[in-house]
Amino acid sequence: MKKLHFDYCMEIHYSADVSWCCYTIKCIPKDDDRQKISNIKIDMIPETKAEWSTDSHGNRYIYGSNEIPHSYFKYHIKGEAECGYTPHESVATETEEMIYRHSHGLTVPGDKLREYMNSIRDSMPSFDDMKPLDKAKYIMRKLQECFVYEKGCTKIGTGAEEAFSIGRGVCQDYSHIMISLLNLSGCAARYVTGLIIGEGKSHAWVEVADNGKWYGFDPTNNTLVQDSHIKIGCGRDANECQINRGIMHGGGQQSQDIYVNVSEISPAQDIISRGALF
Repeated sequence: MKKLHFDYCMEIHYSADVSWCCYTIKCIPKDDDRQKISNIKIDMIPETKAEWSTDSHGNRYIYGSNEIPHSYFKYHIKGEAECGYTPHESVATETEEMIYRHSHGLTVPGDKLREYMNSIRDSMPSFDDMKPLDKAKYIMRKLQECFVYEKGCTKIGTGAEEAFSIGRGVCQDYSHIMISLLNLSGCAARYVTGLIIGEGKSHAWVEVADNGKWYGFDPTNNTLVQDSHIKIGCGRDANECQINRGIMHGGGQQSQDIYVNVSEISPAQDIISRGALF
């Protein structure tokens, strides 16, 4: 188990004043079986009164509106996360699991992914008899053989079938493809956004349901999700986990910068921060 400090900052610059905006931000980690969150601090510029809510997937978010003209928007959250309490998160209901059993949006497969799923079955005759966890491990390993990490090949709206056809992509693409293949194999799987040690931006991975529990797989790094991952939210694809959404009047052209830092808090640092040493 690790105790992590996380710092996420998003800045948006506009070429002209925004006269009014309405925003929704899904970047608030929450407690679950695997992680415990504490000492959260949120800052926003311009400063507005935000409301808190939870979406249909259980993700926490804040929302609000701003009528003050501005050419700069900033969302900054930092806090601490103790990760790795368990290797899984409990499934709330059977209905919850069923929601993630069928591909949706950016995870819908085409002919190439269906053909690849058939090749996976051919390479492992006992595949269909495997437990979901074992299927996920095998699919993740096979994905490393045919897909390469490379930035700039895909876009935010690129789906699993297109990314698989290109053969290159980023964490979003790895996750969409793996979910698509898991769904084709009869497993319930969902898309996860979060933070991880060593990344300069947000990260994405997959959770698969097995015997009433969700287990995390990081196909980009070909590893199980353990105590270096902080979960922010989940959904059926990246669109349902989008961190920043909104509408606005004005603004002109805009540019966005994101800064992420996740670092481990050593036992000595933890003692000092709690005031146990002077």
